[in-house]
Amino acid sequence: MVAHLKIFLLVVVASAVVYANSLHNSFHFDDQHYIVENLYIKDISNIPLFFKSPRYSSFEEVFTSHYRPLLVTSYAVNYAIGGLNPPGFRIVNFGFHAGSAFLVYLILLTILRGSVKGEQDVFIALAAGLIFLLHPFNSEVVNYITARSSVMCSFFYLFSFYCWIRFREAAINSEKSATKVSDTLANFYHPPAIYYIVSLFFFILAMLTKEIAITLPAVLFLYDLYFLRRTSFNYKEYFPYVFLVIIPYLSYRIMVYGRVIGGSLQDFYPNLLTQPAVLLKYIQLLVFPRGLTIEHDITMSYTIYDIGVVLSVISLFVFLAAAYFLFKRGKEWRLLSFFILWFFITLLPTTLIPLNAKLQENRGYLAGIGFMLFTGVIAGKLRGRIQVILLVVVLFLYSILTIQQNSIWKDDYTLWKDAVKKNPASARVHDNMGLAYIARGEYDLAVSEFKETLRLNQSYYLAHYNAAVVYQLQNNLDKARESYKECLKINPGYFRAYYNLGIVYKKSGEIDKAIRVYEKAISLDPRHAFVYNNLGVALTEKGEFDKAEAVFKKAIVIDPRYFKVYYNLGNLYYRAGNFNLAKENYQTAISIKPDYKEARNMLSKLISGRDR
Repeated sequence: MVAHLKIFLLVVVASAVVYANSLHNSFHFDDQHYIVENLYIKDISNIPLFFKSPRYSSFEEVFTSHYRPLLVTSYAVNYAIGGLNPPGFRIVNFGFHAGSAFLVYLILLTILRGSVKGEQDVFIALAAGLIFLLHPFNSEVVNYITARSSVMCSFFYLFSFYCWIRFREAAINSEKSATKVSDTLANFYHPPAIYYIVSLFFFILAMLTKEIAITLPAVLFLYDLYFLRRTSFNYKEYFPYVFLVIIPYLSYRIMVYGRVIGGSLQDFYPNLLTQPAVLLKYIQLLVFPRGLTIEHDITMSYTIYDIGVVLSVISLFVFLAAAYFLFKRGKEWRLLSFFILWFFITLLPTTLIPLNAKLQENRGYLAGIGFMLFTGVIAGKLRGRIQVILLVVVLFLYSILTIQQNSIWKDDYTLWKDAVKKNPASARVHDNMGLAYIARGEYDLAVSEFKETLRLNQSYYLAHYNAAVVYQLQNNLDKARESYKECLKINPGYFRAYYNLGIVYKKSGEIDKAIRVYEKAISLDPRHAFVYNNLGVALTEKGEFDKAEAVFKKAIVIDPRYFKVYYNLGNLYYRAGNFNLAKENYQTAISIKPDYKEARNMLSKLISGRDR
């Protein structure tokens, strides 16, 4: 126990040193709509809603096809404790990563125990755990807050797997005492039952965090197949994982989405043909961690006769053949065989289901344990100081590379500048580079990036939208209007474009058009108070006070802390001559935002007018 505590402290200290320069990195990419702009995580009382529906998981409805209530809950708790403070969010990711590395050590040590000479089991397990901790491939899960889905799920997944191993270990010991495994499951206080229940509990947590956890029962069965006698386990022990967790989860998805998969952006068959190359890319990045980036260049394949598909499939069969031959050797080699199959099983959901981004490093986080183990076994085969020296050199090199990766994730500008260098043919990379230029106030460079995006992909509607935002910031309303309309030609369901187009129409004095597009935005996504607020302002200017009042009150129902709507409702009552209600709403706006100058000015004007 003391030895484990020392190793845990070593893991925490080593990771703290290597990731220290990542602490103050900014939010990135999907963090904007999942966290920064997500109104729902900013009220901790919304937590029960996260478990009822996925519609609260993102600012944009198009990104609400994931049912990950525990993940969204972690964001809400983060916000409740420290607000939109990137270090606070990143520390949580860091904690899950360090915990996962320690679990890798415990899992490998438990499986290897007694199968290698001396203390080599400790060395191999510790080496694999530290490599997992410091490998630059895994740096994305710490730096990219939204990748918490991967690191948090992996922690629960590994904890559940570890408890399953201990359950099997305790059950075997019970067998030696003439106690049947089936009897232990009926007794909550018996050690095997405790491990079993804890394993099942953490599996539930993993399933509520990310969908990849659905592969765990297959991993548990594979473990039993590899390391237990056929007579040592009961198939009924897998049933709760399937019937109490997986089937209800899939039933919920069917009920909400009408099918198991909430939607896809690519066809299944081309995706399936492309995935062998993606799997090989993960392996390459684990072995040679060069070219790490937020956006990888993966060419889609559309025919099975593509030479790239053929070579990739042959290469994967070589790995599967290696798994078979390693299975025939000693336990440490059998463990390598197990984790080769682990690699393919844990990546199965993202292999089969077409996703927008074909490869993301955080998706390979859980799958990569086999490489860490392989490196640990190789180092363990050496003797004396050589194995320690080799391990220290590897860890030092990985630490340097990870620290460099942390600096790339400093902010959006450094992140996408690096991505443009490594993947200049990606439309999405150039689009996000443009957004980074907007944040820096370099509008001409931003527009150039959006034009490059459209050159690479004419149907990339966000490039039109983002260019329109730049024109709007430059007060070039004609160009902004034109670009928003181009965006809506490609994607008529993009509510943001309608909302911003309404702002352009209102600035141009076209109130009726502004009202129509605001109403269209609400019909597409009725969750946002700011859209109702702007519609209410337009209706007020048109003199439709009753409609405006109803719209403002709807905005308050959606977000009772949205101070602007109280100010604008106060303006409506002021214009209607209802000074008491106007005063009440100005005061509410000020109570929410004490430095709200406009509300204070109107309140002073109202009071001075009443005094006269």
